Amino acid sequence: MKNRKFLTICIIILCSYILLISCERDKKTIVDPEETPDTLSVPFLASDFSVAETCQGCHPQHYDEWSGSMHAYSVKDPSWLAIREVGQGQYINALDGACSPCHSPIGLRSGDITWGPFEIDDLDPVSQEGIGCDACHTITAITRLSNGGFELAPSDVKHGTIKDPIPNSFHESKYNDLYASSEYCGSCHDFVTDDGLPLEVVFQEWRASGFALTGKTCNDCHMETYIGPAFVGGPDRTLHRHDFIGADVAMIDFPNKPEQLVKVTAMLQNALSMTVTGPNSAQFGQTYSFDVNITNDKTGHNVPSGVPFNRQMWLSIIVRNSNDEIVFSSGQLDANDDLMDRYSGFLERDTFLFNAQATMLKADGSDASVWDVDSLVNPSIKPGETKVVNYSFATPEFAGAVGEELTIEVTLRFRSFAPYLFRELGLDSLLPIPIIDMNSTTHSISITL
Repeated sequence: MKNRKFLTICIIILCSYILLISCERDKKTIVDPEETPDTLSVPFLASDFSVAETCQGCHPQHYDEWSGSMHAYSVKDPSWLAIREVGQGQYINALDGACSPCHSPIGLRSGDITWGPFEIDDLDPVSQEGIGCDACHTITAITRLSNGGFELAPSDVKHGTIKDPIPNSFHESKYNDLYASSEYCGSCHDFVTDDGLPLEVVFQEWRASGFALTGKTCNDCHMETYIGPAFVGGPDRTLHRHDFIGADVAMIDFPNKPEQLVKVTAMLQNALSMTVTGPNSAQFGQTYSFDVNITNDKTGHNVPSGVPFNRQMWLSIIVRNSNDEIVFSSGQLDANDDLMDRYSGFLERDTFLFNAQATMLKADGSDASVWDVDSLVNPSIKPGETKVVNYSFATPEFAGAVGEELTIEVTLRFRSFAPYLFRELGLDSLLPIPIIDMNSTTHSISITL
């Protein structure tokens, strides 16, 4: 009993120590907004920053990784451009505050991207890059953990995580512990509406998870480490890749597109665990019930996350007999490649469908979009949570059914957008949207008397 009490006290002290360290880190990296200037009012030009190609000569590998990343894609993303155009047409000035501060922070803050329509080719090359080298490596402070809440300081000083940078004649290199923190990422990867509704909360999800207490940060998963020189001819160091692997893939011709898809697939296939539980036999002609258990035991935030109202993560269920005939199914696609839910253009509905896609709603319960949303229904799976999905079907009922073997095929599938959204945005030419199978398993049952 004494040993148990002693162990409990030690655990409490350890947790308190970890929380204290976390708080101290916040003090170092989060600046009180009242003590800093409003970043949107700081006068600078897009030309005060360097384009990524300027960095390529000394940092060719980092440049190559970045050039195929979603950071480099952020302004060229046709879905973002289409959504912005719709928002500008219906709610003047409403959408820029939600998207441009993160999709092109230099472009918006310099005034290069206006509150109205723009043509990409008319922008300064730095603005066209979206989130380029300088957009990240000239950040000096975090003022808010959402909506692009960071300070930009264009200068010859480039910040990073190397504690003993080697001096060079091109720019000054400065260590900044901010760059090793999840708060750094949270300043852009969380979005809260003007009414205070959290819509995209990857950082908040991470902070509420056990991953935050262990000290595992965003970089640990999304910026893989490797050993190599930070610049041409430099010494080997532990570096971070700059392809920023997540759940999205480019929908247009883009550098490193096949390689990016391979890495995104590998990450998604290592995100969750899945099992099937149910009896190994069933009486013919009777109702058979089974559960699919999806556990978020590998990811430091909800799955799916990011923009959960765009992500589709669903279960495909197919039950086959020994003649390969389908006895029961759920999670299949209609002729338009949509799930058979209320957004399908066909009448048939999948009553057993499990889809973890979030839904934005207006106050009257009707569908909303980013700029007029009042609430969010989000069925995504939290870290450590197990989602149990139940299915049932009638087993075959005929004389030869006894002794029949049925196989339940279960696949957890993902795509970053629903096809109906692309059709509504006039992006039909980009279809089909890649589907990634995250996990799969089978379960067999025997039909008995």
